[in-house]
Amino acid sequence: MHLGHVLITGGSGFIGSHLVRLALENSRSVTVVDLQPDSNPDARHVALDITDRWSLFESLPNQIDTIFHLAARTSVLQSINDPQGVFETNVVGTQNLLEFARDRGSRQMLLASTNAVVGNIANGEITEDSPMRPLTPYGSSKAAAEVISNAYGSSYGVTATPLRLTNVYGEGMSKKDSIVPRLMRTAIGLSKFSIYGDGEQYRDYVYVKDVARAFVSLATKVHQGPVIIGSGVSLTVNSLVEKVSRVTGIAIPFDHVEAKPGEMRGVSVDNSLAKSLGLKFEVEIDQGLERVWQEFTSNPEIKIQ
Repeated sequence: MHLGHVLITGGSGFIGSHLVRLALENSRSVTVVDLQPDSNPDARHVALDITDRWSLFESLPNQIDTIFHLAARTSVLQSINDPQGVFETNVVGTQNLLEFARDRGSRQMLLASTNAVVGNIANGEITEDSPMRPLTPYGSSKAAAEVISNAYGSSYGVTATPLRLTNVYGEGMSKKDSIVPRLMRTAIGLSKFSIYGDGEQYRDYVYVKDVARAFVSLATKVHQGPVIIGSGVSLTVNSLVEKVSRVTGIAIPFDHVEAKPGEMRGVSVDNSLAKSLGLKFEVEIDQGLERVWQEFTSNPEIKIQ
């Protein structure tokens, strides 16, 4: 498995830092683009904003074979408050990367997308063929990025693979505002936890190292079009709270607040395409939560955030 010269946007982030470590084992070089501090001394780090097209073209190496595009604004709730900012980063930033790929002759770009491009499906599982009807500015920005990337694949030969990620969790997410770290912070007394609505909304949770392996594996397949990356098992919020309580040995305290607008009631995915491409989702939720809890309880820096 060899990826040539690799560019990773968002490589200092939660998923990106795992991907950088794996890419370093399977490439000639790795360049990270991120506004956050350098996270891996073995990769070249370039601090820039992907919405700045001029800086992209001026600051990055001439030879890039594979692009992993993870840089994005990912908060659904923040997207409702700042749709323009989300559009600039997620749509304009993606188009800038595609132009860079076209200009430099990069053979492929794999981009982090989401099943939020689909929106609500009343019954049944989300597949790659489900129609895109996003409910939020975040979902619509990712849908637009997918459509643009497909056009570059058809028009310019830049193979584009959107990975539609479900809820990614795992080590290294202590500062994120997603549900698993919020529950862990509540367990160690750093924050309070609220359940939106009745707590019966359900999601698919996939372990971060399985996601990183999926990116690298798909880079060797040269697959055009979206691929759902999820465990294939969905849990309600109430069930997840119970699982975290069992893993931590602490009864998670919570209150109920009003449901947020634009929230998908349920996410259940069909990951059969991913499996047919050789991808594996090896870590089940209980094992993954235990690993996250171990990190939270063994890292003193988390407890003083």
